[in-house]
Amino acid sequence: MMFKAAKEIHLFTDLAYISIKGESAVSQKRFVDRIEFFEQIVSNVCFETAGMGITDRDVELKFEMGATAISIDIWKAEIESAKKLYRALLILSHEQAKNREMLHYATNALGRMAPVAPGSTADAAGVANAQMAIATASTFHNQLSPHSLQIRL
Repeated sequence: MMFKAAKEIHLFTDLAYISIKGESAVSQKRFVDRIEFFEQIVSNVCFETAGMGITDRDVELKFEMGATAISIDIWKAEIESAKKLYRALLILSHEQAKNREMLHYATNALGRMAPVAPGSTADAAGVANAQMAIATASTFHNQLSPHSLQIRL
């Protein structure tokens, strides 16, 4: 999905947000910034109407990726696409929150499995705990590892 303005272009792929900014509308010099969805947390997603001024567009889509605040001005003709993107960003934000919670639970569980039970043979218990920890970590890694998020709207 792409939103284009005079000095900037905003692209959304299934893996990243890409911003292409220029110094002016006629400038050949461009700055490209790519932020991967699995590297940064999407938060504070909002969809707000703009003012009624001549230079204002009709809608702004605002969100944060990590520490980067992003605001995209959207023309009236692009509002339906922007609504779909808004829903997708909200879903992504909720999925990331759920994954962070699952990772917290997994880390907590692995921390509790690490100690060896007193009175047992340290070698056998240590090997069994290590094997169980590796299996659990592998399962959570497969469930929480970055992958293309397919969202149907």
